[in-house]
Amino acid sequence: MPRIIGHALIGLMLLVLAGCSTWRVAYNQSETLVYWWVDRHLDLSSEQKPLVREALADWHRWHRQQQLPQYLEFLQRAQGMALRNVNADEVCALSREVQGSLVQLVRQIELPATQLLVQLQASQLRQLRQRYDTGNADWREEWLDGSAEKRLRHRHKQALGRLEDAYGRIDAGQRELLLQWLSQSGYDAEMAYAERLRRQADSIQTLERVRLMGTVSASARAEVRGWMERAFESPNPSHRDHAQALWLANCQGFARWHNSTSPEQRQRLLQTLRDYEQDVRSLMRG
Repeated sequence: MPRIIGHALIGLMLLVLAGCSTWRVAYNQSETLVYWWVDRHLDLSSEQKPLVREALADWHRWHRQQQLPQYLEFLQRAQGMALRNVNADEVCALSREVQGSLVQLVRQIELPATQLLVQLQASQLRQLRQRYDTGNADWREEWLDGSAEKRLRHRHKQALGRLEDAYGRIDAGQRELLLQWLSQSGYDAEMAYAERLRRQADSIQTLERVRLMGTVSASARAEVRGWMERAFESPNPSHRDHAQALWLANCQGFARWHNSTSPEQRQRLLQTLRDYEQDVRSLMRG
């Protein structure tokens, strides 16, 4: 299914840009990892399993040939920004291009996703609902339960770990600046959770319609395509406005934070980006 596969593939891509030391292993094993992800959510039948495996193998070949070169461009542009001060417009421009590559990535699986979805059984949708319920409980516990201060501290810890991977040791003033950035970003966990529930309801409804069509028709593909588009841009205007404001605030917050870094931290970032560039070049050669 496109949203499940899309989440897994997006996660793998972001490992490239986020500084995870195991991302190369994850990339080379991505077919298996995503297959397990889909099977866990849908309990694939014996007829569906070969379809998913073949689709993921095709996706991996396409991704290696078409999108890894894009990653090189992102990394090289980031290297050009690493040693100097940046502004929010530059950060947003690079972020926008990365998001565009994610849209391409998910759209690439439109046809095989449709081929799978028309084969779904009612029992598989019930399995998916159960997975959603379990995931929602975990999400609420991590991101929504507790006081506002507790939630902010959790976000701070998560962000701090990513920044330390890229920049090295973060001093006390920079930790405080990061806390200010996150507290002033306008992130609304309740709204994020409401949008999560909307997407899940949209998923169940769309999958049911496509399942009942039973064949890979133009109408079925249009349903899947619309579902993918709604996953990237919510039909809820309040959420769209919130997401846009949050995105701009994070561009501004990151620019301010990066501009607080020392020459040594920026040099560490540059070297990290260069190392990843070499890794991507290696992966492009297979």
